[in-house]
Amino acid sequence: MKRDYSGKSLSPQQNKVLLGINIVLFLIAAAALGVAIYHEEVVIAVAMLLVMIVSAGNAIMSWLRLKGKKL
Repeated sequence: MKRDYSGKSLSPQQNKVLLGINIVLFLIAAAALGVAIYHEEVVIAVAMLLVMIVSAGNAIMSWLRLKGKKL
């Protein structure tokens, strides 16, 4: 049985949790990026940069939903 999540909206509490998780993930990825650059690990640096971009996008979307914007 397949579930359809396309029309479901998240509660404000869930958006707050997601916002917090994404901010923490962004900060951890930024620290890992710094360490990877220091040790000249290019693959890890690129991966952490991608994680930072995705988590920043998710944090922005969660923040906009908390502000009541329709997306």
